[in-house]
Amino acid sequence: MNKPSSWTSREEALLLLNAYLDNELDAASVLEVEGRIGSDATLKAEYDRVLELRAALASHLAKDRASDALRQRVAAIAAPSRNTVEPLHAATRSYDWRELAAAAVVAACLAGGGTYLALQHDTGTNEIAAIVADHQRALLAAAPFDVASSDRHTVKPWFDSKLALSPQIVDLSSAGFPLAGGRVEVIDGKAVPVLVYRRRAHVISVIAIPHPGSKDGGTPPTRATRDGYSVLHWDGNDFKYSAVSDLAESELDEFVTRWRGNTSKM
Repeated sequence: MNKPSSWTSREEALLLLNAYLDNELDAASVLEVEGRIGSDATLKAEYDRVLELRAALASHLAKDRASDALRQRVAAIAAPSRNTVEPLHAATRSYDWRELAAAAVVAACLAGGGTYLALQHDTGTNEIAAIVADHQRALLAAAPFDVASSDRHTVKPWFDSKLALSPQIVDLSSAGFPLAGGRVEVIDGKAVPVLVYRRRAHVISVIAIPHPGSKDGGTPPTRATRDGYSVLHWDGNDFKYSAVSDLAESELDEFVTRWRGNTSKM
């Protein structure tokens, strides 16, 4: 793509775009970025994608609310006993310490449980968003891999030279899923290996997050979708895997089934 002299690399363009969206640029830089978005279709597509991603994240951050039945139970616990004679002056009113303690415990459980559920929900949502965003960035690059090879005996040593732990790599070319290469991505602040396979014109990214000691117990993968991409998660040997692609769900299911079946034989 044509780049003005001040835009020295695609990485710098993406950094400036994110700074623009976060309102971190001065007026002159804002005008430059807006002009760039208007003239560069690729950057405009990335701008639209980031806006959609932010909107999707915001829509999934709704706070969990306690049910009406639970609220009534808390109110009943905190209410004074019917057998207690109401004093003349509210300032001198006293409560049974057991009622106050029970109300405090219930309130603490509600607050803690709500926080835990919100954190769990946000963590899963953010991980899926990060995986899909990395896959999309790879598709926007000149090539979706750092090392190009259909030979696993070339890709695996390349990972070994870059990372402390490399995943299993299988050859699925006979099944119509040829290996295209590999790349390194940063997920949750950690560099992780990504295997790249193809299915006709589609790209499949297999993100392998190290998790020493984990095993593939044969449990069916969990599925998520984001921005038109399907994401399948499963546990493997020493890794937690995620496969992301815009393939039809049935084809991505077939890929993961074949991939896991071959790794179990290695």
